[in-house]
Amino acid sequence: MDITDRSPGRGPAPEAEDLLIRAAMEQAAEGVPPLPDLVPVALVQGRRRRTRARAAVGAGVASAVALGVFGVALPMWGPGGGSQEARTGSAASRTTTATPSPTTARPALKPVHVEPTDGETPMADLPAAERARQEEFQQQVAVLLGELFHEQLGAVRPVDLAVNRYQGGSDGNTFPLIFSVRPKGDPGDIGADPACVDNPLKGFRCRTAMLPGGIKVRAVTAEGNGNGSQTITGVDLKFTYGTSTVRLSVAGDDSSMVSAPVTVEQLAAAAGDPRFMALVKYADAHPMEDKEHSVRGG
Repeated sequence: MDITDRSPGRGPAPEAEDLLIRAAMEQAAEGVPPLPDLVPVALVQGRRRRTRARAAVGAGVASAVALGVFGVALPMWGPGGGSQEARTGSAASRTTTATPSPTTARPALKPVHVEPTDGETPMADLPAAERARQEEFQQQVAVLLGELFHEQLGAVRPVDLAVNRYQGGSDGNTFPLIFSVRPKGDPGDIGADPACVDNPLKGFRCRTAMLPGGIKVRAVTAEGNGNGSQTITGVDLKFTYGTSTVRLSVAGDDSSMVSAPVTVEQLAAAAGDPRFMALVKYADAHPMEDKEHSVRGG
């Protein structure tokens, strides 16, 4: 039957309507170029997007690694001046502080408690902020001295009486240490050191040496009589840095009468360590001790 044949009052049959629509669409599309194949284009764009995404992720990971590496490699400390302290974690997580921080997280060294004698002012009497600064400095010093003299002194701990006092221990003995960076007194207040000459009768030996940077040091080995006729030996190193007099010394154990297990050569080697000089530089710029003064009558 002809699909254009219509009965009165009725539209075309559904099958005929579909054919009419399809024929109209084919006629309208005649002469029009075929649509491009979108599949290859989509594949190429997909590959490019994946490449860009991977590159972005790789850059992010590289940045994170770089931050971590440089966070560890930053100079360790220098509160208020000099090298800035390094902190645990990356550079992005660092905050500014006025006190040095350890390079890695470690338990604080427990200070040795010493009761003050008449005329001594313990660190406990300092203002809170200054006490915290000095205690943090002591922690830095004690850790470094413990590393430099580990074989001779074992662990080194700060002493809570004064910022320049420390204590080492080895084989049941205790050895007092002093690390002092004291501002020089006014002209005329302090006399010059005596000539560096040996005095065998008093068990006194003096040597001079040169640290890196042309710093001249005076190194003394001295015997003391603290228990009858028995003597023990201590060592002392002294030099000038900036506007301060620097002293590093190790004394013997006068209770067991055991001499200091450190030589002046070892003291000089420790003083030449860049980490030691960084501590000296900070303490010279930010004093924690009173000025030198002469002692009348002695």
